[in-house]
Amino acid sequence: LIYRITHSAAILGLMSLANSLPMLFFSLVGGIMADRMQKKYVILGGYAGSAVISLGVAVALITGFLSPGKASSLWILLGYSLLQGVIQGLMMPARQAIIPQIVSHDQVMNAVALNTLGMNALRLVAPAIAGFAVELFDFQAVYLAMTALYILAVGFTAMLPLTGTAAFKSRGTVEDL
Repeated sequence: LIYRITHSAAILGLMSLANSLPMLFFSLVGGIMADRMQKKYVILGGYAGSAVISLGVAVALITGFLSPGKASSLWILLGYSLLQGVIQGLMMPARQAIIPQIVSHDQVMNAVALNTLGMNALRLVAPAIAGFAVELFDFQAVYLAMTALYILAVGFTAMLPLTGTAAFKSRGTVEDL
């Protein structure tokens, strides 16, 4: 979308950087959050935030506020990319740390492998699917589909059990006192 609007490979690279840098820096904060908060709630917040941002881009596209003729389009998409990077940076440590807490000890390796397979498969397949969807339906449909998938992820994540936190574990339980 940014390339179609700007016709600049440099700006496309800038958008990728705007997404990657916050992921790098905010993952440190995300790790602290994963240790001190319920991982389920961190993940829920991340998916809900991603849904809102994705819906915002879809609405901007539908209303014409985001289009090739608008100078503000670049800033909207760069802002989207930055926010998405922040959300991913905050959420990813919780997504990875929750795995050993929701599966049995003897299934942790399989669960981690399955999670990694799923993420890498999506990195390979999702751009191809999105490319076909853009050609068939346009960008609005892709962003609306992303919004729907984020909402679906919120629903599935809501069904996860609550897990322990490092802050709780360091204080101990009533029985330990």
